[in-house]
This record gives sequence, C-alpha cells and structure tokens, in this order.
Amino acid sequence: MTTTPEEFFKIDEFDLCNQRRAMAALNAERKRIGMPIVVMEDTSGVSMNSFYAWNGGSREPTLGCLVAVAQTLGFDVIMRRRK
Repeated sequence: MTTTPEEFFKIDEFDLCNQRRAMAALNAERKRIGMPIVVMEDTSGVSMNSFYAWNGGSREPTLGCLVAVAQTLGFDVIMRRRK
C-alpha cells in the first residue's frame, strides 16, 4: 500500500519496524515544514548521502538514524510494550 504525502499528515503514529514507510513519513514532514536536506543534516547528524540512498531505495535507514531524524522534526520516539 502506497501512502501519499498528504495522507501521512493524517497519521499520528508510525511503526519504526517498517523503516521505509517511517522514513517516507519523515521526509514528507521535512518537506511540509520546508526544511532543506542540508539543514536536516546539520541538525540531525545524518548525512545527505544517507537521505538520498534511503529515498532512492538503495539503503535502509538504521533505527538510530530514524530516531535522530524524527526528533529533529519534532516527533517523540516512544518504546511501548506490546499488549
């Protein structure tokens, strides 16, 4: 299932187990707030090359990078026990 950038804005919670979908949501948020990738790199510590590789599908983001990007964009990252 493909989610459009507009649909990502309606979702409040993302499962980081699906790293590509989570990164797509973070990228949509970055674009929505108008943050250039170079600013994201400086703020999060994640390289522009990583962003391009994730968006191009040649690499998967690590959990640490997802957390750094999510926090930079104003998301809380929460670990929750399964019910």
